[in-house]
Amino acid sequence: MATHYHIDLENFSLDRFRHILETSELLPGRKVLKENIADRFGVLASRDIRNLKELIDALSTRNKIERFSRESGLPEDYLMILRREANSYVPKPVNLKEFPGVNHESLEKLSTAGITNTKHLFEKTTTRNDRENLSRLVNVSPDDLLELAKLSDLVRVAGVGPVFARIILDAGIDTLEMFSNSSPEESFEKVVAVNKEKQYTKIMATLKDVTLCINMAKDLPKVIEYE
Repeated sequence: MATHYHIDLENFSLDRFRHILETSELLPGRKVLKENIADRFGVLASRDIRNLKELIDALSTRNKIERFSRESGLPEDYLMILRREANSYVPKPVNLKEFPGVNHESLEKLSTAGITNTKHLFEKTTTRNDRENLSRLVNVSPDDLLELAKLSDLVRVAGVGPVFARIILDAGIDTLEMFSNSSPEESFEKVVAVNKEKQYTKIMATLKDVTLCINMAKDLPKVIEYE
């Protein structure tokens, strides 16, 4: 199951990664990734890096980055930032307590079974039968488990944190499948309206952010069964 939690890094090409960098509004500290991008990605390709997995593996440690820099001529600082950006496509599991509006009594019961983060829950709630069995085991209502399963599924998307996952869910886009097939413009309008009403965050995603998240969602394995 763990292999299905993230996107398939081997099928995420270096060219696609470059295109996203070129067309995205990067954080100020990562804008350097747009500089000389054609030449620098040409160097990466010349080192037989064809996809995101190979890039992450090549830059996985400080020693590897130092060696790669010496052999390729690419600056170490640039490679460090590139590694952070690439690793952002493999979001870390989120503590279930970070989701706004969840039943914290249910979270305490789940924790007794060793289920404290989104990956734990994802692996235990794949099917309706899984959720029913877990509901009986920890005495958490099926409705609470379903809500947490949907939130945990959404937060697998790169760029979707626990607050944004809650906003998406409250906007009625309540499954990963629905989100990945949604219209960016319509979804953006819905999430903005929800946040305006409920004031979850002062820093709202832009249309470009929502579009990127939807595109990333398309690559994720749709594992959890909701019917």
